[in-house]
Amino acid sequence: MIKYYEFLSNGITSALIKEGSVEWLPLPRFDSPSIFTKILDEERGGYFNITPLDSSYEIIYEDYIQNTLVLRTVFKTEKGKAEIIDFIPLSLSGIIRIYESDIDLKVSIKPFFEYGLISPAIIRAKRGLIFKNPKSKEGVEILIGGEYEPLDDTEFSLKKGKGYVYLLYSKDLRYGLFSNKGFVYSDPYEAMNKAISYWRRRLERARKVNNYEEAYYRSLLVLLGLIYEPSGGIIASPTTSLPEVIGGNRNWDYRYVWIRDASYSAEALIKAGLLSKARDVLSFLTSMVDPSSKSFDHPLYTIDGTAPPAEEILDWLKGHKKSFPVRVGNAAYMQIQMDVEGAYMNALYEYYKSSKDVNYINDNWWAIEAIAEWTKKSWKSKSTDLWEQRGVEEHFTHTKVMNWVALDRASKLSVELGYKKEAEEWGRIAEEIRNDIMNNGYSEKLGHFVRYYGSSEVDSALLTLPLYGFIDSKDPRFLRTLKVIENELMVSEGLLLRYKDDFLGSVKHPFTLVSTWLARVYIRLGEIDKAKKVIERLINCSTSSLLLAEHVDQNTCEPRGNFPQAFPHAGLAIAIVELEERYK
Repeated sequence: MIKYYEFLSNGITSALIKEGSVEWLPLPRFDSPSIFTKILDEERGGYFNITPLDSSYEIIYEDYIQNTLVLRTVFKTEKGKAEIIDFIPLSLSGIIRIYESDIDLKVSIKPFFEYGLISPAIIRAKRGLIFKNPKSKEGVEILIGGEYEPLDDTEFSLKKGKGYVYLLYSKDLRYGLFSNKGFVYSDPYEAMNKAISYWRRRLERARKVNNYEEAYYRSLLVLLGLIYEPSGGIIASPTTSLPEVIGGNRNWDYRYVWIRDASYSAEALIKAGLLSKARDVLSFLTSMVDPSSKSFDHPLYTIDGTAPPAEEILDWLKGHKKSFPVRVGNAAYMQIQMDVEGAYMNALYEYYKSSKDVNYINDNWWAIEAIAEWTKKSWKSKSTDLWEQRGVEEHFTHTKVMNWVALDRASKLSVELGYKKEAEEWGRIAEEIRNDIMNNGYSEKLGHFVRYYGSSEVDSALLTLPLYGFIDSKDPRFLRTLKVIENELMVSEGLLLRYKDDFLGSVKHPFTLVSTWLARVYIRLGEIDKAKKVIERLINCSTSSLLLAEHVDQNTCEPRGNFPQAFPHAGLAIAIVELEERYK
């Protein structure tokens, strides 16, 4: 396991931090412009650093306080130790850093507005600093609790002892920390205790597991931390433009709610017994359903349900490890993805199976009907697929399977609600889709399922066919497909590419979600040792605090792509629960 960034969240915004340095912090919310952006540009990105004043130090501990998103870092020098507790306070847009130290500390704060573009005006306050955006009323205030000494405009030393550095963003500084309203904001120590209690209580009702407990709880915490609490929307990842390949251009903004990713995350929360949070995610998705056209007009939405900004390049930033370009917004918003309705319907069906909440399903019958009717008349069309290749439309086998899922689950829910006519009609069309897939998505000549109709290739999405109950995992047709996937896409034990190449060329690094699919397939086949090896490989290729990126370098296990990523954490949680169920 390697050291990488740690993830902080309060359900409104998030931060990435390592070795005492906050290097990513969008404010006031997940998808806002960042004020610390060093992760995307070493020179002009900006950061918030606390380390010993003596540069000869080592970090002897950096990990979360158990089952929370509150980080504890311990530094050591010849003269003593220093402990820093970092967290994002509940309901506020900012970060609090509490210290207890035997030695003096150095604090360096260099914020920039608009992703490193705008330098702030700096104003000294009685107990800290104010960084004001010269183009607006917004700003960031730094309140220092403890004895300190200024070193220059953006640096100061903290004298040994106890204290805190409290950073708060205000859209209008007239209502900030140093205003007459300042007394209403959180006391730092009380805020820390509340944050610890909040995250621990979030997991109290989670299903207990006996295997891989630490990775399981960490995955659930990541999912919970990616939920935008005011709406229930869950983002795919808290970052933008962390590259799939260092020096390459596969750099995308993932700080939005993808229907597919969110549905899969809801499934993981359901499997873990966190039904109320899963329901929040589903309710957000339901509110996006359009009953008069394509059910989900777009594959992704902002965290408040509106259209994402147009994709653009921030050409003043060099990119993570000089991987240009840095993008904000996501042009995938314009794609027509036909699989997302099935992803949502499966999550809704899983919610019903676990909760037996007939009233909730009845209240959302209009959405079920809209999705079934849309799928009924549109499933024969080509579309982009879950991998979101740009400018590529085909009859993708996985997409067709998800069309089947949409109607199959709608039919089953109709039975539960007593809608016999709809159940029969939608079930009949689901069977028609199944036959179409068997005739066109399966190649008799090759002896396996194919990536899209007429193709000879496979992709890892075909692993989901038995996971959705489309085909039995022991069916010879699937077993032959599994063998081809293992032979052609597995690049290291337990790690697989999602496919060989796409519109940008050859794919280099494994896609972490796919490993969890493989493990779940092995569980269904009764190959428990193989399933455990895949799960263990993925855990061993996570960071030292058990966080997973979208991709991983198969040789070094270094994270690649946006980080942490909901997809693999959801998949890992589901795989661990299914393994637990297998032991019963």
